[in-house]
Amino acid sequence: MSSLFFFIKAWTIGMAVAAPIGPIGMLFIQNSLKYGFRGSIAVALGAASADSFYGMIAAIGLSSVTHFLVSEAKYIKIIGGILLLFLAFRELNRDHSNNNAHETRSDSYVLMSVEVFFLTLTNPMTILPFIGIFASLGTGPKNFPESFAMVLGIFLGCLSWWSILGTIILKMRQKLSQNWIKKIKYSSVCILIFFGLYAISSGLFCNR
Repeated sequence: MSSLFFFIKAWTIGMAVAAPIGPIGMLFIQNSLKYGFRGSIAVALGAASADSFYGMIAAIGLSSVTHFLVSEAKYIKIIGGILLLFLAFRELNRDHSNNNAHETRSDSYVLMSVEVFFLTLTNPMTILPFIGIFASLGTGPKNFPESFAMVLGIFLGCLSWWSILGTIILKMRQKLSQNWIKKIKYSSVCILIFFGLYAISSGLFCNR
């Protein structure tokens, strides 16, 4: 099986896995509206990197890592939920009038990418779609070129989806008033709080 075929297959998988709107999608919408292009890129890079990591684990067949992630899911969910609540309440408490200069610094966008990367990793259920998809498609990569093509394909597939969504959001941003942007921001914060509380409660009451 050629590396090109692996790349195309992985690109499609990356698009499919990134498409469902969850907490990462809400963060993407929120940061795209608030920070524009750089905010959307920061979130997209963090999410795509984490999805590529999980995709690599699933395709290569690292069963021990997969078993650990699933068996310790309740603790990882609690950590992810706490991180979501932290991000939501930090956004609510942020003083926009005094932080505009800070928010445009490049290290702020790097920190944003790192936060999203670890937030995506704290959702162990992210790996399950990859496991199911690769199992249904058959054999995984057999050598380094195929493995590299697969990881790159997943990464670029995720970025492709976020680019499409980001383009739509940024075009909407140009037509929305500041009042509407604030309403969307507070709505997304509320949704993030819901996701955070749900992750914590599902972790606390998990039977595993």
